[in-house]
Amino acid sequence: MPPKLSSTLAALGADSDPDLLEEAVRVLGGSWAELARVRRAAEATTDVSEMSESDLRACLATALSGTSAPVIAVWPTDRAAAGITTESLITAIDDLWYPAMDDLVVIAGTGDHTTVLVLDHEERMTVTRLPGQGACSRATRTLEPT
Repeated sequence: MPPKLSSTLAALGADSDPDLLEEAVRVLGGSWAELARVRRAAEATTDVSEMSESDLRACLATALSGTSAPVIAVWPTDRAAAGITTESLITAIDDLWYPAMDDLVVIAGTGDHTTVLVLDHEERMTVTRLPGQGACSRATRTLEPT
């Protein structure tokens, strides 16, 4: 888990939410073991190890383009998940993902498909598009004002 993740999320207006962790597992097929299968079906794998922060942000923006609703950000090893806007995720990526240390899974509902983006501890980014929509409905409700 990135250092001070809880306070970083709070500063971004998001909190860790166990329901979003369950939603992420559901989207992946009911088990974290399915993440490997999803990644094997990736339409793109990118080595991000030599990228500057601005290049990584641009790469994330391209991969998540068309995402208007909040996304689900998941740190699987730590069993933590939060609903966060795409803009906040991209802006704060250096506080949300530590290369060589963390895996970050981002699930975004986009039109007629769901995007599963993974930044892994080996500094590779995979992007997989799954058919279906609505994966982030709980993330949207989490970020709505009460």
